[in-house]
Amino acid sequence: MQRTSSVMGIQLSARFAAAACAVSVAAIGLASPALAAPYGPDATTPGEAAVAGALDAIANPATSTYGPMLDSIDDLPDASQRAAALNQLSPRNYRLLPRLAIQSMDATDREIRGYLVQRREMALDAGPDVPSSGDKTITFMLSYGLKQGKYEARTDRPSANSDSRSIRAGVDIAPVEGMILGATLGIDGLDANLDRSQQPRITQFNVNIGPYASYTNGKFYVDATAGYNRSYYKLRRQVSWTGFTDQLQARADGDNAAGTVEAGGILQVGALRAQPFAGLQYRYADVSGFAEHGGTAALGVARYKTESLRGSLGLRTTATVKKGSWAIRPMVEAQWQRELRSHPDSRIEAIFLDGGTPIFTLPAGRYARNAAIVGAGLTAVHGDRTALRLSYNGELAKDRRVHAFAITASRRF
Repeated sequence: MQRTSSVMGIQLSARFAAAACAVSVAAIGLASPALAAPYGPDATTPGEAAVAGALDAIANPATSTYGPMLDSIDDLPDASQRAAALNQLSPRNYRLLPRLAIQSMDATDREIRGYLVQRREMALDAGPDVPSSGDKTITFMLSYGLKQGKYEARTDRPSANSDSRSIRAGVDIAPVEGMILGATLGIDGLDANLDRSQQPRITQFNVNIGPYASYTNGKFYVDATAGYNRSYYKLRRQVSWTGFTDQLQARADGDNAAGTVEAGGILQVGALRAQPFAGLQYRYADVSGFAEHGGTAALGVARYKTESLRGSLGLRTTATVKKGSWAIRPMVEAQWQRELRSHPDSRIEAIFLDGGTPIFTLPAGRYARNAAIVGAGLTAVHGDRTALRLSYNGELAKDRRVHAFAITASRRF
């Protein structure tokens, strides 16, 4: 009887141990992430697929620093939400940076060339007592500009709205009749909001310096501008979905360059002066490599760039209305612009900074290659020394709209 009791005790103990073991295993299973890798099937864009490939390469996802982030992705109810999470993890928000630098260089170039149009009109209408060359032709220029840009969302590229303000100064001289040689220095501050639901922002500060030149013989003209632009970026990116949020920040800079040549004819048509023209614009903008900080989703991004070569054809029309000692000159222009390079934007390479993942690549973006550029200006000239100019320039393309306004004052000494 005693032996039977002992056997029953051993059996009960064994059953209890087995049950306890089963409960422990179940508890461990409940505590561990579900981890629905591979994530590739959820991806709907090349950028999402690149991020998915990097996450799928994590050797031990459950025990890695990425575990909570991956677990939160797995808990999302459907593939579309998991794809949206992969999209947020990519460096797509930074694709726009070189384009914002080019936007700044374009505004500088158009303001300077608008100023050269004004100077050319003044020279063509000047009386015989107005000096046409030498030290009495030194002219100082000061300009203040406002710009607004809107970029529509495309594959692996967020929508964006930007606002900027700029101030620049220039000084030039006419060394020989019909020629202007000068230099300009300007600063430009820009603030961009991307995908308002996620509240990321880009703050950009640009410094621009460069020469400009113009020559006319009364029948033809050639204008040229060049510039070096230095960009400083403050970047903020929010990665957020149900169960996960990271606030990421970074700083970056860029070295940029611009050059423009425009040549055209000068035709007098009654009271109007018409200037058909053709131009070529080169723009180069890069972004230094940088590292985000602020959470598990932080990325290290390698240097990337945009190199653009654009051709343009257009027509400009001006007129002059005399009012006592004042001359009022309205101007309108329109041009068609075409990107000549097939792939101006480079790809973006990135890596998750916590390690354990390979480098992944966001393929090169594609922007609309054709754009209409429209402009209008009104110049008031007092005597033959002082001028005040109000101007507008608009860049209109399928995926973007950029509007720029400027007021420019100049004085010959």
